[in-house]
Amino acid sequence: MSQETRVNTGEDAILPEWQRTWHGLWDILGCKWTFHIIRLLSMEESGFNEMERNIHGITSTMLSRRLKQLDREGIVSRTVESTTPPTTTYQLTETGEDLAQILLQIEQLNPVRDGEG
Repeated sequence: MSQETRVNTGEDAILPEWQRTWHGLWDILGCKWTFHIIRLLSMEESGFNEMERNIHGITSTMLSRRLKQLDREGIVSRTVESTTPPTTTYQLTETGEDLAQILLQIEQLNPVRDGEG
């Protein structure tokens, strides 16, 4: 028997466990900026300003939100060095590294071809 949970979506809905899992994944990965952050950090650890410069089009507010969520989810870790001014560096956790490898495999499939769609 599958586990089910009642979710308040305006109407009570019963969702199987796999659906709750996918909803949770979407909550984390459902923003295009998340993929950019994970991809960048998969190459090397980075500071906030460096990420903002290297991820074209992202605002500092969005970058901050995404990093906080990825930190809460255990995908990214944050290290603050007590320099003047303080230096903050972000890197992928072991879970983040595993996720980056999966995303790289998807990237290599190249499901979105230039000019096709």
